[in-house]
Amino acid sequence: MATKTKAPKFDATRPFYAAVGAGDLAVGFARTTAGDVQARFAKLDLEPKILRDQAVTLVTARVEELQGDAKKAQTAVEARIAELQTDAKGLPARAQKLVNEYLAELNKTVAELNKSYAELATRGQDFVAKVRGQESTQQAKAAAKTTTTKAKTTATTAKKSTKKAAKKTGSPAKATKTAAKETAAKTAEAAGDAADKAGDKSDS
Repeated sequence: MATKTKAPKFDATRPFYAAVGAGDLAVGFARTTAGDVQARFAKLDLEPKILRDQAVTLVTARVEELQGDAKKAQTAVEARIAELQTDAKGLPARAQKLVNEYLAELNKTVAELNKSYAELATRGQDFVAKVRGQESTQQAKAAAKTTTTKAKTTATTAKKSTKKAAKKTGSPAKATKTAAKETAAKTAEAAGDAADKAGDKSDS
């Protein structure tokens, strides 16, 4: 058996009533709001004297607040100035301390350099003296060797001269005496030359 579906009926007056209801609701809300505003406005005292007193109170409170802020700012500035002045007074002392430390370190460095320089100078003097001593010794040995060689040469020459003189004069004694004098003179001359050379080298 088929089921019949009934179509809903449309009420043409419903939109109208809905619009009227919305309007009434709006009017009611407006009346309520207007009543609240009127009640609040009624509480305000609109007399000129009271309004003036209220304005003066507000302005005075704001001025006092600003004065308090100004005093706080002034106090902070004064404290900062005092702090800066204290730092400024301490600057010369700190600067002088740094200068003194720098000078002390500089003097210490200079003293160490002078000490090192003196040690090097002493070492150099000792070395030069040692070298000169060695040179003098070598020169003395060389001079002695030269003198000995010259003496031997002179002795040989003297012997030859003696023989020649003996042959010429026929007197061995006289020839020997003459040869001895010549030998002594040549030996003294050779020794003097060797001593002069050794002295010249030592001076240079």
